[in-house]
Amino acid sequence: MTSLGELLAGLGLLFVGLKLLSANLQQALGGRIRVLLQRATASPLAGFLVGCVAGIVTQSSNAVAVISGNLVRGRALTTRDAIPIVAGGNVGTAALVVMAAIDFHVAALMLVGLVGLGYQAGLDRRGTLRDWMGVLLGLALLFLGIDFIKAAPRTVDIDALAAFAETLPPLVSLVIGVAVALVTQSSSTAAILALAGLRAGFVELDDCFFLVVGANLGSGIASLVAAGGLSGVGRQLCYIHILVKAIGSGLLLLLWVSAPACGFDPSHLFAEAGAGEAPASVSMLFLVLQLAGALPVTILRSLAERFADHFSPPSLEDSVSRPRFIDPVATADPAGALDLSSREIADLVTRLGSLLPDLDAADVAPAAEIRLLWRGGSAVAATTDAFLVQLIGRGLSGADLESALGQQARLEGLRSLQDALADFSDVILSFEALPRLAFDLSESLRLMVLQLAEAGAGDDGDFAFLIALTADRSEHLNALRGSLATSALGAEHDAQRLLLATSLFERAVWLIHRLAIALRAARVTATASQSALASGPASRFAPRADAEALESAGRPGR
Repeated sequence: MTSLGELLAGLGLLFVGLKLLSANLQQALGGRIRVLLQRATASPLAGFLVGCVAGIVTQSSNAVAVISGNLVRGRALTTRDAIPIVAGGNVGTAALVVMAAIDFHVAALMLVGLVGLGYQAGLDRRGTLRDWMGVLLGLALLFLGIDFIKAAPRTVDIDALAAFAETLPPLVSLVIGVAVALVTQSSSTAAILALAGLRAGFVELDDCFFLVVGANLGSGIASLVAAGGLSGVGRQLCYIHILVKAIGSGLLLLLWVSAPACGFDPSHLFAEAGAGEAPASVSMLFLVLQLAGALPVTILRSLAERFADHFSPPSLEDSVSRPRFIDPVATADPAGALDLSSREIADLVTRLGSLLPDLDAADVAPAAEIRLLWRGGSAVAATTDAFLVQLIGRGLSGADLESALGQQARLEGLRSLQDALADFSDVILSFEALPRLAFDLSESLRLMVLQLAEAGAGDDGDFAFLIALTADRSEHLNALRGSLATSALGAEHDAQRLLLATSLFERAVWLIHRLAIALRAARVTATASQSALASGPASRFAPRADAEALESAGRPGR
């Protein structure tokens, strides 16, 4: 019973230590790692090395794959750029297994004591030290857990356990390794457990080989679970992760099986890999597994990209979530970059009509499709805003800075309008039997949005018409709300939704009004700048047209 208690305590300490170590390392360095991942596009080698660092910090190759997948979805990375990062992340996780191969019994005890004294001294209450105290505590608990697992079988018949382990065929050990990795979501955890069993004497070195290889393969499969709701290009890196694991495991198994045919004893070669030290052999095996899969995938990343694209082709959301004009490298040319971001904003304006249902059409778009298009447009708007922030951070001249700030202001209004239109569509499409008023509000709003898109390609008269059309209609809408309130008998739920639709309609019209003023002012500024370039120095007051026009327009009474 004591042995069972020690075994469970060891497993508990091991898992808690791993969680603490990973969580606090990510807290301490996670932001920097994300920035590094975004910048790791200089070369495959740079991406591979950054991935190694990310793997060491997160201690989870699955986490590196999922983080990279999110960056790919946000267009901060391409799948091709992220492949070396995911490959390197696998290699980085080997650091913990290498450390676990060393006997840290005395060091773990001293570390627990020192961390306890640190907590007693209040070091965990200091912002800069809190996360690192958690890292040290995680390490201490991890190695203490390994010691408990190693000591657990001392009251049982180790020879009997070893004899039982010897009866297990390699295939069963391989399957056990896969299962442990699926449960723990980590191949390094399974490898550490194999090391603990090896130190305790009830797992043979050859069994460790198949356990670790199986765990490596199981970790790749587990990445699909960790991917959660990722799809399309975001999920592609999970298949890259599986590919890395499968190649590494396949190559090592092939070497083990083919070694006798070449006159070598695989067991002897494995034992000698650690210079006679069995734990060192296991840690070397884990490292070689990662390298055997990571290096071919990094070198042949074009083939790997096609493999991932086959199993997870880009989805509709991927296509609508990707900017069509801006590119991070364009910030090197501020004038050209501002032109690209202006085109991106104009393209988002033309896409606003897709956020409203065409109720006259025979096949009305469902609410789920509109929400998908809204998420895509919101993602592009957020990426464009980040692009402008990056551009401003590079240091712009006065005129370029005014232009960038004006684009940011228009983009902010555009994002608010996207949200208002999507919310309005949700309400309109929630009616089982659409009231006439809801139909009229939806079609009127759709007409204004289409007019806004057409005005961008028209002349100032189109903007003037739209601005007049969307002028303050508070009195009319207040009267409409009053009539709805008095006619709510017997249909209170529908009346409440109509009131909500009216409020959202009012907000959307006001936002269209503001955006139309801003877009017209931007056109006036651009025209004035072009004229000034043709005739002489530009007026230094022209770039302020956006702000002055918005200020003079004021906010309609609500």
